[in-house]
Amino acid sequence: MKKRKTGWGRFWIVLICVFVLMGGFYFRKQITSRLAPYASKVSSALPTVGDRHPSVAASPKRQTVSSTSSNFTFFPDDKSRYAWSVKYPDGRIFKFGEEFSSDCTPTLKLAKRPETIRFEFNEQRGCNSRARKPIQVDADSLKDVNADGSPELVSAILTGGNVYGHTSFLISLTPKGPKVIRHLD
Repeated sequence: MKKRKTGWGRFWIVLICVFVLMGGFYFRKQITSRLAPYASKVSSALPTVGDRHPSVAASPKRQTVSSTSSNFTFFPDDKSRYAWSVKYPDGRIFKFGEEFSSDCTPTLKLAKRPETIRFEFNEQRGCNSRARKPIQVDADSLKDVNADGSPELVSAILTGGNVYGHTSFLISLTPKGPKVIRHLD
C-alpha cells in the first residue's frame, strides 16, 4: 500500500523558518549591542581615509549629544547634590571625586594647555542641582596628554563670591576609573 503524500512536511519546514526569522529580528538588537565594543576596537585599529593628525584640536561642535557608542557620558549623581559620574564607552560607570563636583552642569571648552576638553563649572551663576543634565563627549575629542594610553580631561571649578576661586585638575580616564594626574593651579 502506498502512503498518500500530504503537505504537512512542507508546512512544518516553512513554520520553523518563519520562527527562526522572527527570532533573528527580535534578538538582532541584543546581539549587535553586545558585539559593538568589539567592532569599534577592530574598526579603530584599521586605518581610515581622512584621518587627522592627533595634534589637531577637537572642535566644540563635536561635543553635542549623540547616540554613538564611542562616547563618554558625564552625568550627575542622583544621591548627592554635587557628585558626578562617568559612563565609559564600554558601559562601565565610575564616580568622580571632589575634582569634578558641582551642582552646575559644566560648559565644555577647549583647553589649550594641555590640549584636550575642559569642563568648566562656573558656580557664580547660582546653579540648581535639579537642572543638571548629562553630557556626552566623543571619545576622539579627548586627547591622551601624557601618553599613558588613556584620554585626559581638564576639570575647572570657578567659584564666585567675595573671594574668586579657581581650581583645575588634569584627570585621566584610565581603564580602572578616573584618576587625578595633576593639580593645574
